[in-house]
Amino acid sequence: MARPSKNDIDSGIQNWDGKMDDNDEALMNAPIPIHEHTGDETDLASTFAAAAYDRCMVWVDDTSEGWSLYVSDGTAWNRMLAVEAIPTIVDITDNSGGTANDTIASITNAANAGSADVGPTQDAIADLAAKQQEIIDALRAHGLIL
Repeated sequence: MARPSKNDIDSGIQNWDGKMDDNDEALMNAPIPIHEHTGDETDLASTFAAAAYDRCMVWVDDTSEGWSLYVSDGTAWNRMLAVEAIPTIVDITDNSGGTANDTIASITNAANAGSADVGPTQDAIADLAAKQQEIIDALRAHGLIL
């Protein structure tokens, strides 16, 4: 479903609508600020009861993760996202010499080196490397990893 379009407030009709229009403009036409808790995760629940803030978000300076987004599920505050950079996942290099396709064959006994089993093993490793690289590329494309 497409995002609904915003209906602007018609300023100038009443004496209070100017402030409403200014607030509407600030909330709807710019990034929305999220409350920053002045403590850390150890006092979050005692400061803001999770049950009173069901489905609400707050930035918390987590003692081990740094600034993190916490979301209440109505029972507890759950850390959802850390602002810190996610470590880089190293790209996989396929040195198997096999041919990648969509089927991973059962890997056979390595003692059969030089036999007909080597080709399917190489292909299986190549398939695995190709699929894992697809996952890494997708995660990068969505901004989930560097």
